[in-house]
Amino acid sequence: MKKQTIFIVGGSQKQTFIKIGKKQNCNILFHPGKVRNGGVKSAFRKFVKNSDCVVVLVEALGHETMYQIKDLCKEYGKKVVFHTEGFGATGAVTAGVNMMSAA
Repeated sequence: MKKQTIFIVGGSQKQTFIKIGKKQNCNILFHPGKVRNGGVKSAFRKFVKNSDCVVVLVEALGHETMYQIKDLCKEYGKKVVFHTEGFGATGAVTAGVNMMSAA
């Protein structure tokens, strides 16, 4: 079975996300969510396209970036979870894993 890939947007713990993802048997793509002039779809397109689901750390980025991610997820038919429980890496990865297992 192919490893699932979770794209996490927001925060600054890239290595921690990747480490926890390995423990949960999934690949992690990461972007801090900070983009000049608000969210720019081109900055996120490849990440969304290459993921199985997307986890957005709501408290770690701006509204415009969230709107851009939401639009891209619709465009590519990807599931998205808006994680509102802080910046914790374990919670974010678990939210993605739970979303994929619920499918």
